[in-house]
Amino acid sequence: MRASTLTFLILAVLLLMSARADAQGLFTPTANSAVLPLEDFPAPATTAPAPAQAAAPVRAVAPAPSYPTTDPARAVVLDQGKAEAASLLEKGEATRAYELYMRLVRSAPDDDEVNLGLARAATRAKRWNQAVMAYETLLEKYPREAGLYGELAHVYMLLGDREAAERSLAMVRALDGKSTKAATDQALDVLESRYGDFQVHGKIRAGFQYDSNANLGPASDIMDLGVWRQVRVNGAEAKESVGAYFGVDLDLGKRFYRDSPWWLVGDVRGFWRGYANSELSKMKSREAQWGRAALGFRHIGDSILAEVRLKGEIFDYEFSQNVCAYGPEATFLWAAAPSFHLIFKGGLEQRVYYPDQMRDGLFGTAGLYGRVFFGAGNHEFLLGGRYLGANAEKKAYGYDGWEGTASLLFKLPHGFELASFVTYGQEFYKGPATVLEAEKRQDDRVRTGLGLTYRIDESWSVECGYNYTRNTSNSGLYTYDQHYVNTGLVWSF
Repeated sequence: MRASTLTFLILAVLLLMSARADAQGLFTPTANSAVLPLEDFPAPATTAPAPAQAAAPVRAVAPAPSYPTTDPARAVVLDQGKAEAASLLEKGEATRAYELYMRLVRSAPDDDEVNLGLARAATRAKRWNQAVMAYETLLEKYPREAGLYGELAHVYMLLGDREAAERSLAMVRALDGKSTKAATDQALDVLESRYGDFQVHGKIRAGFQYDSNANLGPASDIMDLGVWRQVRVNGAEAKESVGAYFGVDLDLGKRFYRDSPWWLVGDVRGFWRGYANSELSKMKSREAQWGRAALGFRHIGDSILAEVRLKGEIFDYEFSQNVCAYGPEATFLWAAAPSFHLIFKGGLEQRVYYPDQMRDGLFGTAGLYGRVFFGAGNHEFLLGGRYLGANAEKKAYGYDGWEGTASLLFKLPHGFELASFVTYGQEFYKGPATVLEAEKRQDDRVRTGLGLTYRIDESWSVECGYNYTRNTSNSGLYTYDQHYVNTGLVWSF
């Protein structure tokens, strides 16, 4: 959504200061990726606000402090207290900042900087009635400060009082002479959706794709397998194709009660891909479907987010061979600072394969990641790694491994976003890949990609991306390269 009005810019800044969700795309930095094996699908997006995203520093919109004193020592103490309170608020420690501002306002009730800091700290600490009182105190002195009315409207929306918020924004329109009622109503609609006790968000995407290796096969049907040279494996050779894709993502959240830190959350996702190359039908890989449903609980604190879900997934080739998975998954996020998050994500799942039931077993992952927000555009950098493990019914299909990830997301002007990522990992299997080989299988995998998104408006965007995968294995059957390109249209709601 684009708006040139002062009001909308104010509310947009406040939205960044307030808690919001973003776990989406945690391990896959762009949605422009191919359909991957089950364990490589993107993690589910969050639906409710996440704590302490990159918060803007507290800046007074009213004039400089007006506290008069002839006692230099008292003035120094006051200045130190204001600096400490502002620092706490910038670090995301809203409750401590609020408590300190309450002490300061008793000592300096007419200090503009203290009252503004109290208003903002009270807002983030969910002391909304106190925030209203602090803003009204400032407006008594500065009745023509449009910015104060805009921030007060935000607090009224947190209180669920849209009528009061509309009255505040009517004052903004009267004072700045630029804002329109349509723009301010649209801003309130955004806040109402964000702070509602029941939230539904989703995406529908469709587009075209090119895959240089749709079946993830080696470069040739002829390969070396252990001591056996020039073995022919019919149909294994990589096959390229163009095709189409279609995906649906739906995220839901229901707060237990007003102002509760607990949410009931769930997600439903589906993805389909199809290729034009008819040769892929011989190996049951011309068409594939993936689906997922999950339900769980989320707790949101001042600087933490904790979540547990129970999921079920299915990945199917042409409705004839598939793998089903079910089990728990957990996420823990700690906002150590407004611009730095520490994230743990792990899961355990039981997989059932058809028809190759010897692959059935227990699979698990556990990862730790650091995310940094930087720059005026609130760009993102993610770095971390995870453990991968599996115990299959047939020992040779089990493995232990690891994967490291680095990604960058740049939010560019004019509605563009540029994402890039690179991952490197190893898998050490507990047996050979085929009966012709004696050495235990080992895979080294590198993946990298680049994605560009153009946001047409609040709902519509265009996506395009390129991914490259190189899997090197001591078994010729599992050594392959893949180039994948896609472009499509996305509708978000």
